[in-house]
Amino acid sequence: MEVGLLAAFGWFTESGFEDLTGVRVAWWIWATAGLVAIGVLGYLRVTLSARILGVALVLEVLVLFVFEAGVLAHGGGPQGLDFGTLSPAGLGEPGVGGMFVLTIGAFIGFEATAIYAEEARRPERTVPRATYVAVAFLALFYTFTVWMIINAYGSDRARAVASGDGGADMVFSATERFAGAWAADSMHVLIITSAFAATLAFHNGAARYFYALGREGLLSARLGTVSPKTRAPVVAVLTQSAVALGVTVVTMLAGADPYTVTFLWSSGTGILGVMLLQALAALAVYGFFRRDRRGMPSWRVVAAPLLACAGLAVMIVLVCADLDLLTGASRGVNVALIAPLPVVFVVGAGVAVRMRRRAPVAYERLTTVDAERA
Repeated sequence: MEVGLLAAFGWFTESGFEDLTGVRVAWWIWATAGLVAIGVLGYLRVTLSARILGVALVLEVLVLFVFEAGVLAHGGGPQGLDFGTLSPAGLGEPGVGGMFVLTIGAFIGFEATAIYAEEARRPERTVPRATYVAVAFLALFYTFTVWMIINAYGSDRARAVASGDGGADMVFSATERFAGAWAADSMHVLIITSAFAATLAFHNGAARYFYALGREGLLSARLGTVSPKTRAPVVAVLTQSAVALGVTVVTMLAGADPYTVTFLWSSGTGILGVMLLQALAALAVYGFFRRDRRGMPSWRVVAAPLLACAGLAVMIVLVCADLDLLTGASRGVNVALIAPLPVVFVVGAGVAVRMRRRAPVAYERLTTVDAERA
């Protein structure tokens, strides 16, 4: 996920900087500069504060509201407001699986509310409520925004524009037409800052996984060391940086498109992996409460997780069947993208079983790892 986002950051920055200044700087230069900045922040253990991210998020939402208000003020696009595009019948069209990859990817992170349970006064109420509010807001906001984009071009033209040469800039072009150049320029800047923040978040997360697995002996012990100065997992940060740099260099030398190849290919695989983990987590919830519900209602610990697991399983099959619509790649490439997931799962499961037998104490500690502990 991180290497794909880094390529997307470079691509967005190249496009945005050129549109704003007229000067073209290659995407890989921006990606490398961003990676250096992310590596330094990781070494110094500096994360973007919730206030900074909150301000950026509010501005991103506001600029989209401005665009939407512009479309509504003009009564929609060439065909007016077309409600037919909201029909659920569209979900039955061939190739819907590819769409689910990015749709589910857009929702990744909604479950982060759970990590703040210890800071909430009544977590049993606050965390579920915050989760439901987040999912509801994202669902309504995303749906309305995409509906406005389709209306801006007309339902009969939107698909042709999206698949044409100007497809990558269709939102910016529509924003400039309906809300003004200042809104489109603001959108260019905000998508760059958003891509950087997302890349930083995934980079830190991946580095912490390397660190935790190294410290617990599942990977090289060097990954589990920290800097005596900043107490940051330096080797883990450098390892993830090297992986991202390697993919960037390969993409550049191969002349591959950083967005349609590096970003979409890696994101498709990464999001599919997250879907598999979510399905397993749902099954694990049922397994955990199967013998003792701990006072929880059956719909919450039996019906909901089993329904979620079944729904995710269906979507995983759809995604695998229609992955070519997302990646634009051949069947062989798509098989190569999907194949590592079950292989890595089997290997990881084997390591876990062996560790549980040989080192049960260390195995138990894996569920309570504090990745920030020196």
